[in-house]
Amino acid sequence: MKNLAFQIFTRLTYALIWFSDRFFAVPVAALLWLQQAARVSVATVGYWFMRKIDEPRCKMIEAEAETDPEELSRQGMELKLMESSYKVRDHAKETGDWTDHHTEAIEAIGNALLLDIGWDERSVEQHMKSVVESIDGLTMDSWFEDDED
Repeated sequence: MKNLAFQIFTRLTYALIWFSDRFFAVPVAALLWLQQAARVSVATVGYWFMRKIDEPRCKMIEAEAETDPEELSRQGMELKLMESSYKVRDHAKETGDWTDHHTEAIEAIGNALLLDIGWDERSVEQHMKSVVESIDGLTMDSWFEDDED
């Protein structure tokens, strides 16, 4: 008898939870749709006023926004290259040895930062030096003569 009562209340509880999820999901979805529609309307009206107030500025901002995906892509590549330099360092730490392969990888990453991303040589050297020298006992020779400072 206890088992039957337990099963009945378990299934009843499950059914009520299922029903309440479905019952409240419809109003929530409707409210989200209304919120999105209101948001679009406010943005459209606001943009219309901004365009009336200062059309050249709006055009300039639109032009910047159109080039933004390329800039974001470049920044993403820059972050991936920097992350790769840390992965090279971490691999050297894990293996306990800095090899020629690690040096080649760091140089390739540095060249990509310099040539593809547009970093200046000092910034590349500073970043790579901080990565390499974060491993105890390793030092990196400067790429430049000391009298150039």
